[in-house]
Amino acid sequence: MIKQVVILAGGKGTRLFERLGNLPKPLIDVCGKPLLERQILLVKHYGFERVLILINYRAEDIVDFCQSKNNWELDIRCFNDGEPCGTAGAVLQCYDELDDEFLLMYGDTMLDVDLHRFYKYHSEDIGVAATLFLHPNDHPHDSDLVVIDEDGYITDFYPYPRTSSRFYPNLVNAALYYIRKAALEPWRNYTGGSIDFGKQLFPAMIEKGFQLRGYNSPEYIKDCGTPARIDKVCNDFESGRIARSVLSHLQKAVFLDRDGTINREVDQLNLVDQFELLPGVEQAIKLLNRSEYRVCVVTNQPVIARGECSRENLNQIHNKLETLLGQEGAFIDRIYYCPHHPDKGFSGEIKELKIDCDCRKPKSGMINKAIFDLNIDINQSWMIGDTTADIMLAYSTGLKSILVETGLAGLDEKYLVTPDFIVPDLLSGVSFILNIYPRLIKSIKPISKKIMRGEIVFIGGQARSGKSSFASALRHILEEHHLRCHILSTDSWLLNETERGDNILARHNIAKLQDVIQSLYNPALRPTHLVVPGYRKTRRENLPNARIIKLNAEDIIIVEGVVALELARITQGKHKFFIEIEEYERKKRMLREYINRGFNLEAANAVYLERLREEVPWIEENGIGALKISIPVSKYNIN
Repeated sequence: MIKQVVILAGGKGTRLFERLGNLPKPLIDVCGKPLLERQILLVKHYGFERVLILINYRAEDIVDFCQSKNNWELDIRCFNDGEPCGTAGAVLQCYDELDDEFLLMYGDTMLDVDLHRFYKYHSEDIGVAATLFLHPNDHPHDSDLVVIDEDGYITDFYPYPRTSSRFYPNLVNAALYYIRKAALEPWRNYTGGSIDFGKQLFPAMIEKGFQLRGYNSPEYIKDCGTPARIDKVCNDFESGRIARSVLSHLQKAVFLDRDGTINREVDQLNLVDQFELLPGVEQAIKLLNRSEYRVCVVTNQPVIARGECSRENLNQIHNKLETLLGQEGAFIDRIYYCPHHPDKGFSGEIKELKIDCDCRKPKSGMINKAIFDLNIDINQSWMIGDTTADIMLAYSTGLKSILVETGLAGLDEKYLVTPDFIVPDLLSGVSFILNIYPRLIKSIKPISKKIMRGEIVFIGGQARSGKSSFASALRHILEEHHLRCHILSTDSWLLNETERGDNILARHNIAKLQDVIQSLYNPALRPTHLVVPGYRKTRRENLPNARIIKLNAEDIIIVEGVVALELARITQGKHKFFIEIEEYERKKRMLREYINRGFNLEAANAVYLERLREEVPWIEENGIGALKISIPVSKYNIN
């Protein structure tokens, strides 16, 4: 393990004069401690023993401060680097004082980083000249940007200012480096004036054939160079945000599908000009950034395997995504893509990519990679997408799932799987995660305490009133208390269109539903396996054996649907809930659903009015005696 850290602490802090007075910049107060002390305590925590502080302006103040703290019982040396000569120039001035490997830290940054994790990545390649700490940020337009290849090696630097005629990845040099001293040897006697690591020395190293590696991490590292920035840092410190960002702590994440969720659906999108963000996406991702959720894109890109899009073109598409988001102060922590495709026979296909891989959704490879990279806590994380593959991925990995009604809106029906929640678009989905879901959970918790092992819960109400949302939230709470739950949607027992009668009950196989419920009432006599049918909305057809549920005697069964309370009446159910929502919102939901199915607005409205006339009175009467629950509505709805 590296034992030496070098801290560049020569800054004057002109913009902080009102806070500093005549003190040097590294002594700016951060919640009761000078910034320099917080940095030294951080490196001491990670086992560093030697600290070389490069000083300049009011150097004696820094020396006196270190001595007043008894050097924190570390080997601390202060080195006056003389006339300002840039960040790299200052380090080159003290070349003979450097260990063979050292950590370089800038004295004007507040940070909390798992330095062991960072070093482990650096040490994977003993031939690398330096490893740079990189991260996306909310202002890439005025930051120094870095490009890395698939293996993490740096290929290009784009210092600020840059041309605005192209798209760039949002990967910012955060000014924290592990450096091997030998790599500095060619510049040891440099006399060309001021030289900076990011703008001059690192690009020059690449030109000479040195390898540099990038360590991409979302951990906290912020410049403290202005009063506004220091205030932001203090707020983040006091709220605990800084400590929570360290990757030794579990992180929560929202995984986003790309096509149809973030950008407009284009069949086999393979050109930069085809990429267009959906309305509200920038705001949605910015809200996630501010809320401490890690944002990861997980996308199948079989156009690579088919030979229809090169990796270079795909990178440009993703650069456009990051540039457009960055212009609005939003960023993505990671983009994962699967380049494979299992089916062969395409003209121009890349044979080595035509495989049955473990990363193509709904397989979990991309999620597993994110868990490893970012220490993700699945139990606190979400998946948002527009296809059943996205929802199946969430189901198989334990993520909470949200289906958006943009893109394919789940009507691909490739997998018969039900999302936990359905929303109009990404902004509504993010609002649900941040605002609606916590309120829903809070309101349901007292109710959940009355539900015992082995019991059956009935959740009814009008179409698109939030029954499935209530059922999913209830299941989440019960499972947090280690109670196994299964949700049975009565829609799974809808009859084929040609077999239906002219009322709600006659559209369902009620007799079969009643038999199923009765078989579940006595835990001792429950079947160990329950065969559940499925229903395809687009074809209006029933699939008799869609899935099999393994049952235990203590499992809780949640029955939800428009006829659920009728089943509760027939079978004398104990736990009954009637779900309500404001009618204008329910109407919007119904119209969206039928328009997504291919109805025009007039036809969709006719269906709504017919259901309003024929079903609502019956459902309302059916709900008498059930506990009424009102579902909160998102304030974001851009459809």
